[in-house]
Amino acid sequence: MTAGGERWAPVKRTLLLFTLLALTSLAVVLPAPAAAAVPCRNKIFNDWYADGKIASTYPIACYRDALKHIPVDAKVYSSLNDDIRAALRAAIRRSHGFTVPRQVGHGFAALGAGNVKGAVATIPSEPHDPYTGTNTVPDTATTAAAPTTDSSSGLPLPIIILGALAIALAAAGAIGVGVRHWRGRGGTTV
Repeated sequence: MTAGGERWAPVKRTLLLFTLLALTSLAVVLPAPAAAAVPCRNKIFNDWYADGKIASTYPIACYRDALKHIPVDAKVYSSLNDDIRAALRAAIRRSHGFTVPRQVGHGFAALGAGNVKGAVATIPSEPHDPYTGTNTVPDTATTAAAPTTDSSSGLPLPIIILGALAIALAAAGAIGVGVRHWRGRGGTTV
C-alpha cells in the first residue's frame, strides 16, 4: 500500500463503524412491521362471533387450540365452548367421510340474545331535579372547565427510552473512535 492509502485506512474504518452504529440505532428506534401470522383459533372465533355458528371447516389442531384459548367472558356467558366442541366433532366426522351439517352451533337467537326491547327516553333541554322540580343549571361564571389534554405521543415510552439510549451509545462510540483516531495521528494525550 502507498503512504496515502495507509493514511486513509483509519478514516475508512471509522466511517464504516459510524455507519454501522447509525444503522443499528435506526433499527432500534424504528418500529418493526408486524409479520406474525394470525393464529387459526382466531379464525374460528371470528367465524363464531359473526352469527353464533361455525360455518367453515378448519384443521383439527385449530379447534383444540381454540378450546384452550376461549376468553373467560365468552366461556361463561355464551355457548362458544359447546359450539367449538361440536364443530370439532363435526370436523372429525367429516375427516372420516361422514355427512354432517354445514354449520355447527346454536346461533345467537337460540340463546335469547337480541330479544331485549329498547325504550326511547326524552331528555329535557334543561337539567331538572326530579325531587324538587327545579332546574339545576349550574352557574357558568363560577364553573371552570377542566382543561383537556392528550398525553399520548404515539410511541410507547420504552421505545423512546431505548431509542435515546441507542443514540447515546452510538455517540459515545463515535467519540471514542474519534479520540483513538486523533491519538493515532500524533495528537497529545490528555
